[in-house]
Amino acid sequence: KSYHQPHQGKIPSEKRKRQTEIEGKRQQLEDQILQLQHFKSKALREKWLLQGIPAGSAEEEEARRRQSEEDELKVKKLEENIHRLEQEIQKLESEESQISAKEQIILEKLKETEKSYDNLQKVFQKSRCPGTA
Repeated sequence: KSYHQPHQGKIPSEKRKRQTEIEGKRQQLEDQILQLQHFKSKALREKWLLQGIPAGSAEEEEARRRQSEEDELKVKKLEENIHRLEQEIQKLESEESQISAKEQIILEKLKETEKSYDNLQKVFQKSRCPGTA
């Protein structure tokens, strides 16, 4: 039985597209988390190393303060990126879920259509050949 199915090719490709996007975003998220962890441990190590060093000149202190501010900004930016990626992944997963639900509805409608078609065929055959059951 070959029926015209206009939506069936589109839904799997949309679903595949979302899954690919989700995989890409998850990889980006993982990379950002690793960068953040690395950067935080590096900042802690530097802070620990500097604790033993006596306060230097005003210029050295200013350079340390500036470096500390830059580090904080980098950490904040990484945390914002991680949060944004988590939201994007959540949105894509929601879209994928909606696509799956639509796919299920279309499959159910297709099954109903096939049943109706089969029933019509049976009725038609019975009307043409009343002696067959």
